[in-house]
Amino acid sequence: MCTIGQPLPTQDVGKAIVCFQYVERIKSELIIAAKLVEYIAELKGDEQAGASKLFRWYLESLLGEVSLAFSIVGRDDFKLAGEKLASAIDKAKEGLFEEAIRLISEAISAVASSGQWSMQILKDGGFL
Repeated sequence: MCTIGQPLPTQDVGKAIVCFQYVERIKSELIIAAKLVEYIAELKGDEQAGASKLFRWYLESLLGEVSLAFSIVGRDDFKLAGEKLASAIDKAKEGLFEEAIRLISEAISAVASSGQWSMQILKDGGFL
């Protein structure tokens, strides 16, 4: 951390901006995923099977986004979110939708931690 009056390194600010962008996008997509799985749990038979398959594809695409964020930003919170998301995909395949919701919620919390970090960096730098 820098003391008051000292500028933050440019790379920290740049990383925080990129991180903040990923956090906001991924968090929104995870919230959508949590809502979708609630709806899928209410379906029956073939409707649920088809919706579940599409949902897993959505989660796999989102997992790619989380992996990209981890590669670019390097925050372990994104790695943890990816692990939670991968587990949620497995639970959705098994039809354990409540477990999938729980894991998605944990992924949201992990991503939000990086959001707090990036907000603090931007606040310390006088950008917020």
